[in-house]
Amino acid sequence: MISAKRAKRASVALLGLMALAGCGGGGGPTHGNGPRGVFTSTNDCAEYDKFDFKSCSEAVRTAIKIHNEEGATYESRRFCKAKELGCERTLNNKFRPRLLGFYVELPEKAGEKIIGKPLYAMAGKKKGFRDHEKVSYLEKDLSLVFSRSAIAVYKTHSVVKRSGGFGT
Repeated sequence: MISAKRAKRASVALLGLMALAGCGGGGGPTHGNGPRGVFTSTNDCAEYDKFDFKSCSEAVRTAIKIHNEEGATYESRRFCKAKELGCERTLNNKFRPRLLGFYVELPEKAGEKIIGKPLYAMAGKKKGFRDHEKVSYLEKDLSLVFSRSAIAVYKTHSVVKRSGGFGT
């Protein structure tokens, strides 16, 4: 038999391990409590309360760097079109998803890191964008500011892929 004291220590240790392993998490993106939003440019971001030009500019620069260095690339336009709703040519003659917007997250406390991520079109009926890691940012998420420009962009570029019909 295990003593009560030993059982208590084992359960505390197990809870600690589960916390370190991330068990029981929601599976969604993690973020702080600072302002978060989806925008199409630095100026678009800076027009909203709690977002200033300097912070927006830093977040957009970070997102563009990620887009250029970590974004998916394809050898041909055909391969890109098979996976993405919109494609653009890179400087090294490859193709990648078309950059449509930016996720901006400001820190909760001064001195913490500003987060910026590139956003791309989402296929399907979901209203929003996805980032380079396939995390979704949807308009229905009330913790996000969605600029009018961002809403117009996802409505223009995110469509349901259709098949069949006349001429196909």
